Amino acid sequence: MTFDLRQIEDDFANAPVEFVGVFPNASTTEDQLASFKSTYGLRMQLMLDTLGWADSLGANWTPEVFVLNALDSVVYQGRINDRYFAPGKRKPKTKRRDLDAALRDCLAGRDVDVPYTDAVGCPIEGRKLRPVDD
Repeated sequence: MTFDLRQIEDDFANAPVEFVGVFPNASTTEDQLASFKSTYGLRMQLMLDTLGWADSLGANWTPEVFVLNALDSVVYQGRINDRYFAPGKRKPKTKRRDLDAALRDCLAGRDVDVPYTDAVGCPIEGRKLRPVDD
């Protein structure tokens, strides 16, 4: 996923978009954050979730992305793209770049066509998740 995030950063480098990586797990340290940023070459600000953003936004997974508009309303929540279909299991090729599409819709002044997708990842520490109803 970090490759995809670097691609998004590059694609929107000149757009009025701010990327922030929030690490919601209480066990994450500042040193781990710095190592992650250095290892994966991300330019975005990375921070520990000391303000409770994950709870406020209703995040359950890592990674899970949110696009907020100028009024701080969530206009997209979910996965970065469709590459992963289960934790650690990915398709050979990405077909839908959901975060990219949501950002392009916003920048064009359109409603986000697909405002919610299921995020795929590990549950945030301490979350009690309900099974998905079939």
